[in-house]
Amino acid sequence: MKFLLADDHGLFREGIKLIFNKLQPDIEVVEAETLPETESLLNNGSKYDLILLDLKMPGVSGLDSVQKIVSLAEEQPVVVMSGAYRRADVLSCIDKGAAGFIPKTLGGQAMINAINLVLHGEKFIPSVICSTDEEMAEDETDSKIFEELTTREREVLKYLVEGHSNKVIASILELQEVTVRAHLKGVFRKLGVSSRTQAVGLALRSGFSG
Repeated sequence: MKFLLADDHGLFREGIKLIFNKLQPDIEVVEAETLPETESLLNNGSKYDLILLDLKMPGVSGLDSVQKIVSLAEEQPVVVMSGAYRRADVLSCIDKGAAGFIPKTLGGQAMINAINLVLHGEKFIPSVICSTDEEMAEDETDSKIFEELTTREREVLKYLVEGHSNKVIASILELQEVTVRAHLKGVFRKLGVSSRTQAVGLALRSGFSG
């Protein structure tokens, strides 16, 4: 397995590599300290199982860099990392094609869980997002939509927002995985969305708390 780690802080990269080692000892980690260096590594034909990109590398606009790297990465999953972020930043990164957003304050095991989720084709969005009061304000129309969900559908959506896979949600709620998928179909239909990412985005924008 091969990861590209793009971050300008050497100590942080060393810490992340230790976490990777717990995930899988033989992971090859290629490091980049700047956005141009990251672009160069992606342009030379190398392929990565995962690309981790610092949102606020020096000299570039974070969200612009996300869009640029996602474009260069094509099918390779890009996960954005940041120590300080807002709800709008998270949603913008996902809208620009990122496969996840990992706070740098996330604990080691939680980060491993988040990375595993992305490696299995899911998206990871942090359940706790720092926001201003204005950004946290609920949309009345969206809030009413959530009232249509059954108690079980609300539980499933809550764990979905926290970044858990169907398998983990099934384990937590002591359900069959096929039952979780059925509940998610109901959630998608009632919310008027067609994907997990859209459901999570709507839930975050509306202040949904389960």
